[in-house]
Amino acid sequence: MRVGIFGGTFAPIHNGHVKAAHTFLNECKLDKLYVIPAGNPPHKQTPDCFSSEERLEMARLAFTDKDRDNDRIEVSDFEIRREGKSYSYYTLKEFSKTGNELFMLCGTDMFMSFDKWYRFEDLFSMCTLCLVLRNDSDVKGFESIEERKKEYEDKYNAKIVVLKCQPYEVSSTLIRSMITEGKDISRYVPESVCEYIKRYHGNK
Repeated sequence: MRVGIFGGTFAPIHNGHVKAAHTFLNECKLDKLYVIPAGNPPHKQTPDCFSSEERLEMARLAFTDKDRDNDRIEVSDFEIRREGKSYSYYTLKEFSKTGNELFMLCGTDMFMSFDKWYRFEDLFSMCTLCLVLRNDSDVKGFESIEERKKEYEDKYNAKIVVLKCQPYEVSSTLIRSMITEGKDISRYVPESVCEYIKRYHGNK
């Protein structure tokens, strides 16, 4: 099977994440896509405003629409259940046990420092790395991304593809600020996620 791995803090998950997931699913012709909220991410702090269980539930709510290929998407609690740092190496190792061909989604911001990731050389050998542009600055700086892509391919024999997904100009950081300020976030997150946040975090 062609299996995709899409990890992140998802605090909260937003429409940019959902758009990237469906582009990843269809462009890479995946049989299955696992969306995996991080338990203890090594590269950033998990915001205190959302618990692990809330981030997991919001991710599940975001992929409940049966008309959008969501039958091939599963939200996994693997990294939340696993103790210690949520290193991608251990996640890929787990999901490769049945001999699946793995594809991992990576934002171009993280990609530029991918050689600082834990056991990154093993990651290159374990999966095809699939890049998604996060914002307009990624588009303007695409030449640098292409140079880094060629460097990794030449030096580590990495398999890297760039997805044809237009950037979605929103971030979880912005949404958290809007929630704190009581602003309407409905244009940025799936309806079910918006309702969840209104119910449990008092967003108006």
